[in-house]
Amino acid sequence: MDTEEAIDRGIKFLEKTGYYTYKLESIKLEGDIWIVRFNVGFLEDARVELKIDDDTGRVISYDQPR
Repeated sequence: MDTEEAIDRGIKFLEKTGYYTYKLESIKLEGDIWIVRFNVGFLEDARVELKIDDDTGRVISYDQPR
C-alpha cells in the first residue's frame, strides 16, 4: 500500500466512525504499520491516531481524540 492508499483508508475509517471534519497532520510507515494522525476538531484541536496494517489495509489501532 502506498501513502495515498493509507490516507484514504484512514479517511474512510474516520467517516464510518462519524468524523466528517478532519485534517491530515502526519503519516509515517514504521515497519509494516502506517501511523496516520488526523486533527478531527471543528472549533478546537482533537487529534486521532490510527495504525493501519500495510499488508491488509485494516485499521489495527484507533486512539480516541485528545
